[in-house]
Amino acid sequence: MEKLRTILCTLAVLVFTVAAQGQSMPVTGKVYAFKDTPVTNITVTAKKSKQTATTDEEGNYSIEVNANDKLVFEGDGFRKEVHKVVGGQKLNVKMLFLGGERNEQVAIGSGHLTEESLFYSKSKFLEYNNDYHTFPDIFTLIKGKFPGVKVYTELGQKRVVIRDIAYLSGKDNTALYMVDGQIWQDISVLRPEEIVSVNVMKDGAPLGFRAVNGVVLITTLVGAGKSQPNGTTGKDN
Repeated sequence: MEKLRTILCTLAVLVFTVAAQGQSMPVTGKVYAFKDTPVTNITVTAKKSKQTATTDEEGNYSIEVNANDKLVFEGDGFRKEVHKVVGGQKLNVKMLFLGGERNEQVAIGSGHLTEESLFYSKSKFLEYNNDYHTFPDIFTLIKGKFPGVKVYTELGQKRVVIRDIAYLSGKDNTALYMVDGQIWQDISVLRPEEIVSVNVMKDGAPLGFRAVNGVVLITTLVGAGKSQPNGTTGKDN
């Protein structure tokens, strides 16, 4: 009798396990490139069940899969990504280009990205992987790292231009500089080795009228930009 009970319990566990594995569950997430740029029209396929889904304009997807399944993410111009499904967890996936400008154009032609979003992706955020020592000054660093961003020298003074025209400013097309949350007029005193990150905003409208020519957002090491030498020479107080 005890042996029969053990067999029945074992069978019950097996049936429950099989049933649990056969149950489908929803998996949602976002597919992106670079820091946070959504990638649309990426095909998401469940490896076992062959269920498929496609990312929307915001890079979001939703798919029903079985437990212990894997999801395959594919799109023209991108490397194939395979990730194991974890029940109850959101699965966000970063897509990487296969390499070279041609594959970036393939991704654009396939509707995964736009020219504009690709530009923002490349120039929106920068982390310097310890290569700041190769730049003699902050302007050379910015010019060398951000496609389309120009640096002009006039009367011995350098300035950053994100937009080629004086858009609504009525004065010039110089970008607005913000260092550690404060507006600066002159960033020439900043040394590349003091910089942690740089953001370039083509449209600085959210920051007000003065930012319509774009904004260069700079974060320094331990707020170095908040204590500038020689008083407030470079700040706009």
